[in-house]
Amino acid sequence: MGHGGVTLTFTNRSGATCRISGYPGVALLDASGHKIADAARTPSGYLGGLASSSDPPPILELRQGDTASAMVEAVSQGNGGAPCPAASALEVTPPGETHSVRVTAGLSGCSPEVHPVVPGTSGRAGQ
Repeated sequence: MGHGGVTLTFTNRSGATCRISGYPGVALLDASGHKIADAARTPSGYLGGLASSSDPPPILELRQGDTASAMVEAVSQGNGGAPCPAASALEVTPPGETHSVRVTAGLSGCSPEVHPVVPGTSGRAGQ
């Protein structure tokens, strides 16, 4: 099975330092905007996340212009090799927020996972 991933980035565009920690909410949407699946919150996966699944999500302080990221990943085939539905967009809710943003991104819709926000832009802790 192949894996596909999308790195979500969160940049502090305000003039004040902010804190971010935990998991973003992520729903995969088809080309018509209908929800295919919600991404399960897991500490790490094949493409990114925390260095160890026993590590707690970090609490990050972002100054103006600083960026943090989270990895969303999914497998390209379902059980028995069945093709997965194609997602053309993600509906993303930042950790600790209630408003969502739609992001254009191609990803297969089988077994999607989202990992916690980590420092930097790779979606992988320590990189």
